[in-house]
Formats: sequence, C-alpha cells, structure tokens
Amino acid sequence: MRRVKNWWRSTMTRSDQQANEQGHRQVGKRFSEDSIPVPRVKTDAEMERPRVCVVGAGVIGLSSALSVLERHPGVELTIIAEKFTPETTSDGSGGFWMPYLSGATSPELINKWGGLTYDHLNSIIMSEEARDAGVEPCVGYWFYPSYKPDPVWKDIPLTFRHATRRELDLYAPDAKHGWFGSSMVCGCTRYLPWLEKKIRKRGGMVVKQRVENLGELAGQYDVIINCTGLGSFDLVDDTAVAPIQGQVMRVGNVTSKLFFLKFSNEDPTHPVAHIFPWRDTVILGGTAVKESWEQVPSVETRNKIFRKCCKLMPSLKDATILKDWTGLRPWRSKGIRLERERMKFGANIVHVIHNYGHSGSGVTLHWGCAQDAATLVSQCLEELNKLPQSKL
Repeated sequence: MRRVKNWWRSTMTRSDQQANEQGHRQVGKRFSEDSIPVPRVKTDAEMERPRVCVVGAGVIGLSSALSVLERHPGVELTIIAEKFTPETTSDGSGGFWMPYLSGATSPELINKWGGLTYDHLNSIIMSEEARDAGVEPCVGYWFYPSYKPDPVWKDIPLTFRHATRRELDLYAPDAKHGWFGSSMVCGCTRYLPWLEKKIRKRGGMVVKQRVENLGELAGQYDVIINCTGLGSFDLVDDTAVAPIQGQVMRVGNVTSKLFFLKFSNEDPTHPVAHIFPWRDTVILGGTAVKESWEQVPSVETRNKIFRKCCKLMPSLKDATILKDWTGLRPWRSKGIRLERERMKFGANIVHVIHNYGHSGSGVTLHWGCAQDAATLVSQCLEELNKLPQSKL
C-alpha cells in the first residue's frame, strides 16, 4: 500500500485544487514532471485551517462528510475511499427506511438516529431536490404468522397501526398479524451522487485510494472519521465486525406502489420476502446469510426470491428482471460503533472518530449518526484549538 501523497496539495490554492480535481478518479494520481504546480506560500489563515479526513464513501461516509462541512464550513475536508458510487455496498441496498439487523445497538440510539434520519429524508421529499436525491415516500405492510409486539421505532413513521383482518385477508390470507405504516425508499444510486455533489460544492475533496492502515494518514489530518464498515475488521482490528450477506433483485414493468414485508416463524427478524417500490422499478429480496463473504449473485437464490415475492404479489410474474445484486452488510455484534478514540502511530497522535457497524440499517440511521459524528469532530477541533471561527 502506497502512502497517500498530499505534498502537492499544501502548495496549492483552493481554486488550484479544484482545477486539478475534476472527478474523483483523477484525484490522487501523480503529476508528471512537466505539470507539477508552481509552489505558493500559504497565508496564515490557510495554514490554520483544520484538516479532516473521512475514510469510506458509502452512505455513512458521505453523510458524515457533508454534516461536518455544514457544521464547519472552514475545514479542509477530504474523502478517501477505494470505491465510490456506484460501486459501494450502499448503492445496491434496498434503501428502505426500517431499523434492521442493528446488533446490540440500544433502542434509545435506534430511535434517536432513526428519527433524525426519517425527518431529514422527509425534508428532502418536500424539497425541490427530491427527484435528484432519489428519495420517495411509500406506504405498505408488514405481515407475521403470529402476534408481534410493536417495534421500538413505531412512533417515528408518520403512520403506524395494526393491520385489520380485512387487510390481512386481502393481501396475506395466511398471516395472523400485521402492521400498516408509512416509510420511504432512498435510492442510493441517486442519493450518493447527490451527496457527493453537495460535498464538492462546499469545497470537499475526494481521493480514490485504498487505505490499509490509518497510520498512513497520521500527520496529514487533524481528525480522521472511520466509515469503512466491514473494512474495520482489518483497518482497526475489530473482531466484532462480520458480514451478513444479502441478495436482492430489481425488476420493472410493475404497477403496485405498496411495500410488503412477510416474516415466518423460522426467523422472525428477517423477512422471507420483501417488495420495495422505487420509481419505475421494484426491489425484491432478500437474504441474510451470516459469516458469508460471497459477493457473486446466485441464480438459485434469485429464483427463490422471485418465487416467494410472486406468491406475495402475483402480478410480479410478468415483471422484467433488470438486475441481480449481492452485497455484504457490515454487522457488528456489539452494535454500531460511534465514538472518539486517540490513536498513536509512531510520534503522531491522531483523533479518530469511528462510525461503522450499521449492518442493514445504514440508510435508516445514516443522518442521525452523521450528526453525532460531526459533534465529535467539533469536540476534537476544540481540544486542538482549531475550531473554525464564525464569520458572523
């Protein structure tokens, strides 16, 4: 792993950097000898700008980066990741708002982070940017084979109630219990580019590069935010992190706009079938295979998903199959890790903020977690006496 090369960045103005950073796939490549920028002495103000690095560019990393820039416009923020949209795990997710597979994370934190995210996404839905951001509201049902206590998050959605017997007979005759409620689908293939665009507009920079040790970044940044998800197993030696493999498929030519999740007695925490409408497509799923690192979609699994979803919604039999996808949810047995840590690398002591382990709740909790991550950044910068001064 080559050390990230930032020596040239210290000699350039913001306009110089932006001119040389057109697209994250160009950022970080070496200049030829003929194109090395002419050095320039930085002003005192530029030398004092705090430097923040976000490692990871999924929904957790990008939302953390944007939250920091909104909180502290004066920071110099860089996102470093091996993969950017559309290659991240977030891009393939169903994007459905519902706390899911969150490990030992406390109900209080689930409600806090989930509520902030729900309200944030709703504010986008009610804005003129809704279409570009790819966020859409939806209503639908959860079906269970027996009575299921209300979830801890039931007061967050704008609508939540028990399904009537008439509704169960109409949509899932073999179900004994169910809920009806409102939610939303955040299409990450649109949402992540939208976030990245907002980050760039605020002066954020991106570097496409793999980071194998946070020590590679020590001395270059004042604060590092670790949003590497499953990568934290190796990056920070966190053995509580493990994959939960998920496979979904996207289909077209579907008219229904209701979402459905159907559960069984065998695994009351994971639906045997889910149907999430988004724009002119529907996301069908899914699987939750613990400790599986397989990322190649299985035709056999795809066929099982399709059969189960067609049983729940027979009109799907005429749907056009558009895409299969398999990804690894970053599950953490100890729950989501969102905390500060002072890490020592040689002579350098680095302030690190960890924000990972969201498993199947990344989209559901991302904005609430990002707000707390930004608060932790503020605390670090204050301790370093590098908190940007307000221009008011």
